Amino acid sequence: MGKPLFRDTGPRSIRIPTHRETAEEWGEQIAALRAAPPGWSFLLGRLSSDGYLCHLDLNYHLDGELVAVVQTSRPVPAGHRVGSLTTPQSQLSTFLANSDRLDPRTHLAPLDGPPTPGEVLLHGVRVPVEVNHSHGCRSALVPRLPSQQGCVIVTAATEHWAAATDLALRPPAAF
Repeated sequence: MGKPLFRDTGPRSIRIPTHRETAEEWGEQIAALRAAPPGWSFLLGRLSSDGYLCHLDLNYHLDGELVAVVQTSRPVPAGHRVGSLTTPQSQLSTFLANSDRLDPRTHLAPLDGPPTPGEVLLHGVRVPVEVNHSHGCRSALVPRLPSQQGCVIVTAATEHWAAATDLALRPPAAF
């Protein structure tokens, strides 16, 4: 028998950054609920492309149930191998799967029909959006953010839509 090609000398330590560390790495404002309803808590998720942090997701929960996601995204720099393809429809499908409203093997949830006009409040200012609907949930894109590049996709169960679409941009220090 030959010797192993490599030897693992012990357990690897995987360190998960805190919400504050992730927010500071982001370095720009992050979309969040302006005032989360009582009992709502959030977890901050992240997605990188070629080591570049391009999406932050605030996953809001109520009594352990996923009720809303607010994703702040920014463009991937030119030259990166992989770009971001997040859309309101893909976010809606992900939300449906993660909240156990859809079979996770389904890649894209069929929409209930064409998008309908709606609005999202950003710092109290009404922003017109197109709202996608599927399986009792909604998702919409805010295509531009004031003072920084990027966009926001908000997704929520219909019963929480009003609370989930009242947004503010928060500095990293708020996390």
